[in-house]
Amino acid sequence: MITILLSTYGNSPFLPEFLNSLQQQTMKGFQLVYRSDGIDSMPPECRTRLPGTTKLADETHYGVVGSYGKLINDAPVSDYYMLADQDDIWHREKIEKTFAAMKQAEEKWGKETPILIHSDLRVVDSSLSCIAESMIRFQSLAPQKSTLRELLIQNNVTGCTVMFNQALRDLAGIPSEAVCHDWYLALIAAAFGKIIFVNEPLIDYRQHRDNVYGAVPRQKLLKKLFQRQLLRKKLRATQKQAAAFGARFSGRLSPEQHRLVNAWAEHLHESSYMKRLFSAWRWGFRKNDLLRTLGMWWAL
Repeated sequence: MITILLSTYGNSPFLPEFLNSLQQQTMKGFQLVYRSDGIDSMPPECRTRLPGTTKLADETHYGVVGSYGKLINDAPVSDYYMLADQDDIWHREKIEKTFAAMKQAEEKWGKETPILIHSDLRVVDSSLSCIAESMIRFQSLAPQKSTLRELLIQNNVTGCTVMFNQALRDLAGIPSEAVCHDWYLALIAAAFGKIIFVNEPLIDYRQHRDNVYGAVPRQKLLKKLFQRQLLRKKLRATQKQAAAFGARFSGRLSPEQHRLVNAWAEHLHESSYMKRLFSAWRWGFRKNDLLRTLGMWWAL
Protein backbone atom coordinates (compact mmCIF):
# COMPACT_ATOMS: atom_id res chain seq x y z
CA MET A 1 0.00 0.00 0.00
CA ILE A 2 1.27 3.46 -0.96
CA THR A 3 -0.26 6.43 0.85
CA ILE A 4 0.02 9.92 -0.63
CA LEU A 5 0.00 12.68 1.98
CA LEU A 6 -1.41 16.05 0.87
CA SER A 7 -1.92 19.27 2.82
CA THR A 8 -4.29 21.76 1.19
CA TYR A 9 -4.58 25.45 1.96
CA GLY A 10 -6.78 28.14 0.48
CA ASN A 11 -8.71 27.84 -2.75
CA SER A 12 -5.98 26.64 -5.07
CA PRO A 13 -7.03 26.81 -8.74
CA PHE A 14 -4.41 24.16 -9.49
CA LEU A 15 -5.72 21.40 -7.20
CA PRO A 16 -7.98 19.74 -9.83
CA GLU A 17 -5.00 19.47 -12.20
CA PHE A 18 -2.92 17.81 -9.49
CA LEU A 19 -5.69 15.30 -8.74
CA ASN A 20 -6.04 14.60 -12.44
CA SER A 21 -2.32 13.79 -12.62
CA LEU A 22 -2.86 11.22 -9.84
CA GLN A 23 -5.66 9.65 -11.86
CA GLN A 24 -3.30 9.33 -14.83
CA GLN A 25 -0.59 7.41 -12.94
CA THR A 26 0.62 4.21 -14.60
CA MET A 27 0.81 2.53 -11.19
CA LYS A 28 -2.43 2.15 -9.26
CA GLY A 29 -3.14 0.79 -5.80
CA PHE A 30 -2.45 3.97 -3.84
CA GLN A 31 -4.62 5.98 -1.49
CA LEU A 32 -4.75 9.72 -0.85
CA VAL A 33 -4.84 11.05 2.71
CA TYR A 34 -5.25 14.80 3.01
CA ARG A 35 -5.89 17.46 5.59
CA SER A 36 -7.02 21.05 5.20
CA ASP A 37 -4.73 23.48 6.97
CA GLY A 38 -7.65 25.75 7.82
CA ILE A 39 -10.96 25.78 5.91
CA ASP A 40 -11.49 22.71 3.71
CA SER A 41 -10.66 23.75 0.14
CA MET A 42 -11.12 20.36 -1.53
CA PRO A 43 -14.06 20.63 -4.00
CA PRO A 44 -16.57 17.80 -3.43
CA GLU A 45 -16.29 16.63 -7.03
CA CYS A 46 -12.52 16.29 -6.61
CA ARG A 47 -12.87 13.90 -3.67
CA THR A 48 -14.84 11.45 -5.81
CA ARG A 49 -12.11 11.26 -8.46
CA LEU A 50 -9.94 9.03 -6.30
CA PRO A 51 -11.82 6.26 -4.46
CA GLY A 52 -10.53 5.65 -0.97
CA THR A 53 -9.52 9.25 -0.38
CA THR A 54 -9.42 9.98 3.36
CA LYS A 55 -9.56 13.34 5.09
CA LEU A 56 -8.05 13.93 8.53
CA ALA A 57 -10.65 15.62 10.72
CA ASP A 58 -8.36 18.22 12.29
CA GLU A 59 -8.55 21.51 10.33
CA THR A 60 -6.37 23.54 12.67
CA HIS A 61 -4.01 25.91 10.87
CA TYR A 62 -0.48 24.72 11.62
CA GLY A 63 1.41 26.07 8.62
CA VAL A 64 3.19 23.94 6.02
CA VAL A 65 5.67 22.15 8.29
CA GLY A 66 3.16 21.53 11.08
CA SER A 67 0.47 20.34 8.67
CA TYR A 68 2.70 17.75 7.02
CA GLY A 69 3.98 16.75 10.44
CA LYS A 70 0.38 16.09 11.43
CA LEU A 71 -0.19 14.03 8.29
CA ILE A 72 2.94 11.95 8.84
CA ASN A 73 1.97 11.35 12.44
CA ASP A 74 -1.78 10.67 12.04
CA ALA A 75 -2.19 8.98 8.64
CA PRO A 76 -3.23 5.30 8.69
CA VAL A 77 -0.37 2.80 8.74
CA SER A 78 0.90 2.00 5.25
CA ASP A 79 3.90 0.33 3.63
CA TYR A 80 5.10 3.48 1.88
CA TYR A 81 4.32 7.19 1.97
CA MET A 82 4.67 9.97 -0.60
CA LEU A 83 4.47 13.72 -0.02
CA ALA A 84 2.48 15.90 -2.41
CA ASP A 85 1.81 19.60 -3.02
CA GLN A 86 -1.54 20.82 -4.30
CA ASP A 87 -0.06 22.97 -7.09
CA ASP A 88 2.11 20.45 -8.92
CA ILE A 89 1.64 17.97 -11.77
CA TRP A 90 2.94 14.45 -11.31
CA HIS A 91 4.36 12.81 -14.44
CA ARG A 92 2.49 9.63 -15.35
CA GLU A 93 5.28 7.29 -14.22
CA LYS A 94 6.22 9.16 -11.02
CA ILE A 95 4.81 6.59 -8.59
CA GLU A 96 5.97 3.63 -10.66
CA LYS A 97 9.58 4.85 -11.00
CA THR A 98 9.87 6.05 -7.40
CA PHE A 99 8.46 2.75 -6.13
CA ALA A 100 10.90 0.78 -8.32
CA ALA A 101 13.81 2.66 -6.72
CA MET A 102 12.35 1.95 -3.27
CA LYS A 103 11.98 -1.79 -3.91
CA GLN A 104 15.52 -1.99 -5.27
CA ALA A 105 16.83 -0.22 -2.17
CA GLU A 106 14.87 -2.47 0.18
CA GLU A 107 16.14 -5.57 -1.61
CA LYS A 108 19.68 -4.32 -0.99
CA TRP A 109 19.37 -3.02 2.59
CA GLY A 110 16.17 -4.60 3.91
CA LYS A 111 12.72 -3.25 4.71
CA GLU A 112 13.80 -2.55 8.30
CA THR A 113 16.20 0.13 7.01
CA PRO A 114 14.74 3.66 6.92
CA ILE A 115 14.81 4.63 3.24
CA LEU A 116 13.97 7.92 1.53
CA ILE A 117 13.68 8.22 -2.27
CA HIS A 118 13.59 11.59 -4.04
CA SER A 119 13.95 12.85 -7.59
CA ASP A 120 14.65 15.81 -9.81
CA LEU A 121 11.86 18.22 -10.85
CA ARG A 122 10.93 20.19 -13.94
CA VAL A 123 10.38 23.84 -12.97
CA VAL A 124 7.36 25.45 -14.65
CA ASP A 125 5.37 28.67 -14.32
CA SER A 126 1.69 28.94 -13.40
CA SER A 127 0.60 27.99 -16.92
CA LEU A 128 3.04 25.03 -17.04
CA SER A 129 5.50 26.70 -19.43
CA CYS A 130 8.96 25.36 -18.77
CA ILE A 131 11.36 27.52 -16.75
CA ALA A 132 14.02 24.84 -16.30
CA GLU A 133 14.13 21.17 -17.30
CA SER A 134 16.02 20.31 -14.11
CA MET A 135 15.70 22.00 -10.73
CA ILE A 136 18.93 20.33 -9.66
CA ARG A 137 20.81 22.26 -12.34
CA PHE A 138 18.63 25.37 -11.99
CA GLN A 139 19.49 25.72 -8.29
CA SER A 140 22.93 24.11 -8.51
CA LEU A 141 21.98 21.47 -5.96
CA ALA A 142 24.04 18.38 -5.18
CA PRO A 143 21.81 15.40 -4.32
CA GLN A 144 24.89 13.18 -4.02
CA LYS A 145 25.81 15.16 -0.89
CA SER A 146 23.50 13.33 1.46
CA THR A 147 25.58 12.54 4.55
CA LEU A 148 24.48 13.71 7.98
CA ARG A 149 27.30 16.27 8.01
CA GLU A 150 26.15 17.75 4.72
CA LEU A 151 22.43 17.70 5.48
CA LEU A 152 22.81 19.39 8.86
CA ILE A 153 23.62 22.63 7.05
CA GLN A 154 21.79 22.37 3.72
CA ASN A 155 18.80 20.46 2.39
CA ASN A 156 19.07 18.73 -0.99
CA VAL A 157 15.67 16.96 -0.82
CA THR A 158 12.44 18.44 -2.23
CA GLY A 159 9.42 17.17 -0.30
CA CYS A 160 6.96 16.78 -3.17
CA THR A 161 9.28 14.20 -4.80
CA VAL A 162 9.72 12.07 -1.68
CA MET A 163 8.72 8.49 -0.93
CA PHE A 164 9.70 6.92 2.40
CA ASN A 165 9.04 3.54 3.95
CA GLN A 166 7.39 2.52 7.21
CA ALA A 167 10.78 2.02 8.87
CA LEU A 168 11.48 5.73 8.42
CA ARG A 169 8.00 6.75 9.54
CA ASP A 170 8.53 4.77 12.75
CA LEU A 171 11.31 7.24 13.61
CA ALA A 172 9.54 10.36 12.35
CA GLY A 173 7.86 12.97 14.47
CA ILE A 174 8.41 16.44 13.07
CA PRO A 175 9.30 18.88 15.88
CA SER A 176 8.35 22.57 15.94
CA GLU A 177 12.06 23.40 15.49
CA ALA A 178 12.19 21.68 12.09
CA VAL A 179 12.99 24.10 9.29
CA CYS A 180 11.02 21.90 6.91
CA HIS A 181 9.44 18.46 7.18
CA ASP A 182 11.32 17.05 4.18
CA TRP A 183 14.64 18.27 5.59
CA TYR A 184 13.97 16.58 8.94
CA LEU A 185 13.02 13.31 7.23
CA ALA A 186 16.26 13.52 5.24
CA LEU A 187 18.25 13.94 8.47
CA ILE A 188 16.67 10.78 9.87
CA ALA A 189 17.43 8.82 6.70
CA ALA A 190 21.00 10.14 6.58
CA ALA A 191 21.67 9.19 10.20
CA PHE A 192 19.98 5.81 10.36
CA GLY A 193 19.23 4.64 6.82
CA LYS A 194 19.67 5.45 3.14
CA ILE A 195 18.81 8.28 0.76
CA ILE A 196 18.40 7.43 -2.93
CA PHE A 197 18.15 10.01 -5.72
CA VAL A 198 16.31 9.30 -8.97
CA ASN A 199 18.15 11.42 -11.53
CA GLU A 200 15.09 12.26 -13.59
CA PRO A 201 12.37 14.96 -13.35
CA LEU A 202 9.20 13.17 -12.22
CA ILE A 203 7.10 16.22 -11.43
CA ASP A 204 6.22 19.64 -12.86
CA TYR A 205 7.07 21.99 -9.97
CA ARG A 206 4.78 24.96 -10.44
CA GLN A 207 6.05 28.43 -9.48
CA HIS A 208 3.50 31.14 -8.72
CA ARG A 209 3.08 34.08 -6.40
CA ASP A 210 1.54 32.02 -3.55
CA ASN A 211 4.38 29.50 -3.25
CA VAL A 212 5.55 29.04 0.35
CA TYR A 213 8.77 27.46 -0.91
CA GLY A 214 10.03 27.73 -4.44
CA ALA A 215 12.92 27.31 -6.82
CA VAL A 216 15.55 30.05 -6.66
CA PRO A 217 18.12 30.24 -9.50
CA ARG A 218 21.73 30.11 -8.38
CA GLN A 219 22.58 33.54 -9.80
CA LYS A 220 20.27 35.17 -7.24
CA LEU A 221 22.26 33.68 -4.37
CA LEU A 222 24.97 36.34 -4.78
CA LYS A 223 22.51 39.03 -3.71
CA LYS A 224 21.91 37.19 -0.45
CA LEU A 225 25.57 37.57 0.50
CA PHE A 226 24.77 41.21 1.22
CA GLN A 227 21.93 40.26 3.59
CA ARG A 228 24.04 39.02 6.46
CA GLN A 229 21.37 39.25 9.15
CA LEU A 230 18.90 37.27 7.05
CA LEU A 231 21.54 34.63 6.35
CA ARG A 232 22.40 34.46 10.04
CA LYS A 233 18.73 34.05 10.99
CA LYS A 234 18.37 31.13 8.58
CA LEU A 235 21.61 29.64 9.86
CA ARG A 236 20.41 29.80 13.45
CA ALA A 237 17.21 28.02 12.42
CA THR A 238 19.26 25.10 11.10
CA GLN A 239 21.13 24.98 14.42
CA LYS A 240 17.86 24.83 16.37
CA GLN A 241 16.73 22.02 14.08
CA ALA A 242 19.99 20.18 14.77
CA ALA A 243 19.58 20.64 18.52
CA ALA A 244 16.05 19.20 18.40
CA PHE A 245 17.28 16.29 16.26
CA GLY A 246 20.13 15.58 18.68
CA ALA A 247 17.82 15.65 21.69
CA ARG A 248 15.24 13.39 20.01
CA PHE A 249 17.79 10.75 18.98
CA SER A 250 20.42 11.12 21.70
CA GLY A 251 20.14 7.44 22.59
CA ARG A 252 20.32 6.26 18.98
CA LEU A 253 23.09 8.37 17.45
CA SER A 254 26.59 6.94 17.40
CA PRO A 255 29.20 8.83 19.47
CA GLU A 256 30.65 10.37 16.30
CA GLN A 257 27.20 11.39 15.04
CA HIS A 258 26.38 12.87 18.43
CA ARG A 259 29.56 14.97 18.41
CA LEU A 260 28.82 16.10 14.85
CA VAL A 261 25.25 17.18 15.61
CA ASN A 262 26.37 18.98 18.79
CA ALA A 263 29.14 20.73 16.87
CA TRP A 264 26.59 22.37 14.59
CA ALA A 265 23.94 22.92 17.26
CA GLU A 266 26.15 24.23 20.05
CA HIS A 267 29.78 24.92 19.19
CA LEU A 268 28.89 27.60 16.68
CA HIS A 269 27.42 29.73 19.46
CA GLU A 270 30.95 30.73 20.47
CA SER A 271 31.15 34.42 21.35
CA SER A 272 33.98 35.09 18.92
CA TYR A 273 33.30 35.09 15.17
CA MET A 274 36.79 33.68 14.51
CA LYS A 275 36.13 30.82 16.93
CA ARG A 276 32.86 30.06 15.14
CA LEU A 277 34.59 30.14 11.78
CA PHE A 278 37.38 27.88 13.01
CA SER A 279 34.87 25.42 14.46
CA ALA A 280 32.95 25.24 11.15
CA TRP A 281 36.22 24.70 9.29
CA ARG A 282 37.46 22.06 11.74
CA TRP A 283 34.25 20.04 11.55
CA GLY A 284 34.13 20.21 7.74
CA PHE A 285 30.86 22.11 7.43
CA ARG A 286 30.76 23.11 3.77
CA LYS A 287 27.79 23.60 1.45
CA ASN A 288 27.26 22.42 -2.13
CA ASP A 289 29.57 24.97 -3.70
CA LEU A 290 32.02 27.74 -2.86
CA LEU A 291 29.46 30.57 -3.12
CA ARG A 292 27.07 28.97 -0.64
CA THR A 293 29.93 28.03 1.67
CA LEU A 294 31.27 31.60 1.69
CA GLY A 295 27.76 32.83 2.48
CA MET A 296 27.50 30.42 5.40
CA TRP A 297 30.91 31.39 6.79
CA TRP A 298 30.06 35.08 6.39
CA ALA A 299 26.82 34.60 8.34
CA LEU A 300 28.41 32.72 11.26
